[in-house]
Amino acid sequence: MQTKTENIVAFKKSDTKKQIVFGEVYVPDRKDTDGNFMTAETIEDMAHDFLANKKNSQISTDHDGYTDKGVVVESFIAREGDPDFIAGSWVVGVYVPDPEVWKLVENGELTGFSIEGVGTLFEEGDTKEDE
Repeated sequence: MQTKTENIVAFKKSDTKKQIVFGEVYVPDRKDTDGNFMTAETIEDMAHDFLANKKNSQISTDHDGYTDKGVVVESFIAREGDPDFIAGSWVVGVYVPDPEVWKLVENGELTGFSIEGVGTLFEEGDTKEDE
């Protein structure tokens, strides 16, 4: 059995001129701040669902409900050998148009991505087929 590790994910890259920040949204098989984790397959499904349902402009800060803080302009699943991101992670690049919000990124007050959503919790060892 693989031991799960804490999922602390910070922004990894930024383009100051374009006001785009890059980072992992979710890393596979690592506990998040709620103590839960997801497989790479589940993360990929979540990432595809996010784009398929046109949620790329629903970016808020601090889950405050104001979804006009950024726009996902790049989205991919990191592959083995990626020099910057953990394989199987959902990675996004978010354009931050508001200069005040961009200042929060630059000065380290906004440090990473956090998903907000609902899902089904499974006991370790359970599978979707067990539902």
